[in-house]
Amino acid sequence: MAEWSSLHDAAAVALVSAHTGPTDMIAAQAEALAAACRRLHARGLLAGAEGNLSVRLLDGTLLVTASGVDKARVDATQVLRVHADGSPYHEPPQAAAGDALGMTRGGMPLRASSELGMHLAIYAARADVHAVVHAHPPVATGFAAAGLDLPANVLPELPVVVGPVALVPYGRPGTPALAQAMSPYLASHEAFLLANHGVTAVGRSLSDALLRMESVEQAARIVAVARLLGGERLLPPGEAAALASLRDAGDLVGTQTPRTS
Repeated sequence: MAEWSSLHDAAAVALVSAHTGPTDMIAAQAEALAAACRRLHARGLLAGAEGNLSVRLLDGTLLVTASGVDKARVDATQVLRVHADGSPYHEPPQAAAGDALGMTRGGMPLRASSELGMHLAIYAARADVHAVVHAHPPVATGFAAAGLDLPANVLPELPVVVGPVALVPYGRPGTPALAQAMSPYLASHEAFLLANHGVTAVGRSLSDALLRMESVEQAARIVAVARLLGGERLLPPGEAAALASLRDAGDLVGTQTPRTS
């Protein structure tokens, strides 16, 4: 609960700080990313330095978690700002003195996540996406490693919060092959099982993407248990489509305005 409160406090600060200046807003967004990492680690959805998160700012630049940082202890100084093409963002001299983003640790400069290319590809394909969360939730990643789809017609929460979950063929992490493998699915999905790798979720906000990541893992756990008990029972015919229409209309708590792309 503490991390959830911290995440929403930081998000709220990001909204109001637009009235106090862009530096405050960016700092709040960086803290929200760090809080989200700690939340995912606390819930067992990633371990050690696994995973990477980003948000797209109003000016089109991105904040992204640094490579190789302990997600249980990450803070806002381990979040980097980059341009839409992935090149490092350099603050104007007058702003740099107060900018804590991208500080060095142990004398070594921080580098953006090696998965930055995946984030850039998603943002380029989806103007409506403003946050990307990539993690390794164990059960959902197990489905991906086994080459199994996560059915969208078993639990009401999945079509409502997430929609259909893409099963993406393997693409080597940290290389253009991953973005290429995801490309056919980006326009029509909000969550992706990455074969032999992990899970990526997107959203109009960081909270949206986090909720989708957690919903995918929860659904995977329930379906796995159901199969141990003899197999899942499907929702009544037409029910998954009816539930999905609520998500498309943005009629439920936790959803945003309908997608236009």
